[in-house]
Amino acid sequence: MRRIEHYNVLLADDEFHLRQSLGRRISELDKSFQVAAECPDGRSALKALSENDIHVVFTDIRMPEMDGLALSGEIREHYPDVACVILSGYADFDYAKEALRQGVFDYLLKPVSDEELEGVLGKLSVKLSGLYELPGDEAASGKSAEELASYLEQYLIRHYREEVDMGEIASRLGITSAYLSKVFSRAYGESPSRFLTALRINEAKRLLISTNEPVARVGELTGYPDQFYFSRTFRKETGENPTAWRRKGTL
Repeated sequence: MRRIEHYNVLLADDEFHLRQSLGRRISELDKSFQVAAECPDGRSALKALSENDIHVVFTDIRMPEMDGLALSGEIREHYPDVACVILSGYADFDYAKEALRQGVFDYLLKPVSDEELEGVLGKLSVKLSGLYELPGDEAASGKSAEELASYLEQYLIRHYREEVDMGEIASRLGITSAYLSKVFSRAYGESPSRFLTALRINEAKRLLISTNEPVARVGELTGYPDQFYFSRTFRKETGENPTAWRRKGTL
């Protein structure tokens, strides 16, 4: 397994401020990922891929010269180990689904929340940890992989109502967030972000049925201070919005 210092990220988007914002947030959310190149279109992204050791590409689906779907196809053909994440607006949703069918790693709908971005970074960590080894991929805290996974499980159960920072938790343990995500996923069969979402949505379902708290308050009590994001996540997980679920009245 090849040892690297961090996962190199390429950002492809024709809007400069969006590239800057996304790059900053990626670095803040998970120090295992560092932006190595930024490009305004698919053709320049392909050139950057040939000149840099890139592990992950985040690409907007609509760009001049070469769009994100065409770029993802080139990546799949010529750089099969590079994970490609599509960024899509609501109007592009069917386009994004086509990209998934063609083998992209994941897609994110704009505007992308920190929680959604962190969830994708966690899944990327699990995938890439099977290809590369990062410094700190060992239990510097003295805990075994099983103990680390159990510690994180209990932490998420206790703190799911709060903002959860995987990078901070891993730093306290003396390991990388990528390694922590890997051992958790191996132990429990799902990523920490998926586990956390399930905790939050299950509690939200309970509160919607058993209390008269407003939907916005239910979101706040389950770790979703943004009502719009809470409703979007709830619908994604259950197929219904919170109000419809409450009317149905069953868990």
